[in-house]
Amino acid sequence: MAEEDMEYEYHNLGNDYYKLGDYERAIDHYSKAIGLKPDMLESYFNRGLAYTRVHEFNKAVEDHTQAITLDPNLGEAYYTRGLLYEYMKNYDQAINDYKKVLSLNPGNAEVREQLELVVNKKRNSGLL
Repeated sequence: MAEEDMEYEYHNLGNDYYKLGDYERAIDHYSKAIGLKPDMLESYFNRGLAYTRVHEFNKAVEDHTQAITLDPNLGEAYYTRGLLYEYMKNYDQAINDYKKVLSLNPGNAEVREQLELVVNKKRNSGLL
């Protein structure tokens, strides 16, 4: 196998481990893929999902932020990062990310609903 294809092998193994619920191994394999190809958007995004599963929210935010840096129009990364911020009770950042998704896809009812929920959470927490 050519060395330039190894990053995809690592990425695909990461996907396999993720599906099996072995998130630590998935993280390891996504990290290997990123090490070989630092602009591998899919590995950042998926590693962020795996970090979420093991409750390493700050690392997940970092990975989704990197995915957004690589593709500023990736609404799914903004949405997922918004959920992470929401888990972390960083409502302002969550609201900003949900608004960004809506600017990319104004008709997204799911995100509009999530935005309303986080605004209510913020209001109920006394932060609004």
